[in-house]
Amino acid sequence: MYTRHSEVPGFTNPPLLRQACPPRRSVYVNAWKPPFGIGQKKQKKQVREPSGEIQKELLDFQGWTLEQGLPKQQVEVRNVPGQGRGLFATEGIRKGQQLLQIPETLLLTAEKAARECCFGSVLTDAGLPDWTVLASYLVELWDQHKEGEASSYWAPYIALLPEDTGCILEWTDKEVQGLLQGSPLQQKANEIRQAAAASWREVQPALQQAADKGLIKPEAFTQGRYQWAFSILLTRLCRLEGRRGEEALVAWGDMANHRSDVDTFLDWSASRKCVTFQPDRSYAPGEQMYVSYGQKTSGELLLSYGFMLAPESNPHDAYLLQLQLDVNDSQRKHKLAALAKFRLKETQQFPLRANALPAGLLEFAAFIAAAPGKSDEVPVLAEYLFGKQQFPLLDKVDCRVLGINFVLTACRTAMLGYRKTMEADKEYIETQRTRLQDSSFGAEDDTGSQVAQIERSIAAAMLRVRERQILLRTSFVLQQTKR
Repeated sequence: MYTRHSEVPGFTNPPLLRQACPPRRSVYVNAWKPPFGIGQKKQKKQVREPSGEIQKELLDFQGWTLEQGLPKQQVEVRNVPGQGRGLFATEGIRKGQQLLQIPETLLLTAEKAARECCFGSVLTDAGLPDWTVLASYLVELWDQHKEGEASSYWAPYIALLPEDTGCILEWTDKEVQGLLQGSPLQQKANEIRQAAAASWREVQPALQQAADKGLIKPEAFTQGRYQWAFSILLTRLCRLEGRRGEEALVAWGDMANHRSDVDTFLDWSASRKCVTFQPDRSYAPGEQMYVSYGQKTSGELLLSYGFMLAPESNPHDAYLLQLQLDVNDSQRKHKLAALAKFRLKETQQFPLRANALPAGLLEFAAFIAAAPGKSDEVPVLAEYLFGKQQFPLLDKVDCRVLGINFVLTACRTAMLGYRKTMEADKEYIETQRTRLQDSSFGAEDDTGSQVAQIERSIAAAMLRVRERQILLRTSFVLQQTKR
């Protein structure tokens, strides 16, 4: 029997939608960016200094963009120590000012790739997805670049692309399984890597056909080259809603870096027939101009872009808590039917944040935890929780408290999934930071890859700490709510 119960106030954040590759994001960015405060003395081991050759590449690129119709800019591309490249204001920029105005000639789309790739007709006939077509063309262009061929239309752009991005596709299996153990990010990492591996398998027949026709050099189209191309797409591809969601590499625009407090992003303007950007703040000459890649958690930034923000500086940080209906629930059949009525699945994911609970969390938790004695009580319970957003009493049991206790148990279980304690992870972070800052580290064996591996391990430890802080904060809030 049911009586009306008041709702839990103050928690309104909706669940965050997350997808694997191919990515569907607002903006992508350039190269590996080390975690905040890590390895600052060792950046020279893995980031190229702005040598004369690199400066020439930048000048060639900027000259090429102007030749292809890019108007005079209020920003320029500069090398940023430890961050790759960025866009900097060359004059005062006003909030809301129309910037960039990148013409279609600087958009590398799947349609162009299929038309220009040496075996584009084979890719098209095979019906391969845009993601794979773009990757195949990137492999061809990168091979031309490595062979010193500068005749390609896209050569100045390809010359600026990084060889390493730091994204999850460049991690080893051991790093994914070890560094992300206990974190819900491990599943997301595996999904991205599996999607890339599936794309590689998918393109094999087309590569064989192209090789048989003498259209390609098989030694140039290796799995390693495709991994590089997939990494470039994962970190740079831009979804343009103004072009009905078409995805493209946006030369010049993808040099912009991300800040979590920036709300505006690149998009196609149908009226101006170009990609534009309207900043949400003013910039003085010499300041770096930022765009938004979307409301990404630090974990999403690390997996997709190879960098993360300063600890606790990202307001979008979250722990993705997964709740699932028990397979042995005595009312499972009827609960599944009730969930389907409200377009809910038996497994739901909820982004826990330090300052808010996601909408629907306690309702779903209460529903899967409840034990109605009769099957006809199940749809009534669902109507209260999901239709009216009210917590009834079920056989004198407070469903709100039932949901709170279920989430508290889930948080405690999640905490136990980490291999190390939070204190051990904090100590590891400080130890490895000190190691990187030691001037004697790597003096004889100056390998950037070793530095990158250590920085990844520090970044993962920082994420593990942040996730548990969110779990602890959520548990505290829920305990207070019960009172």
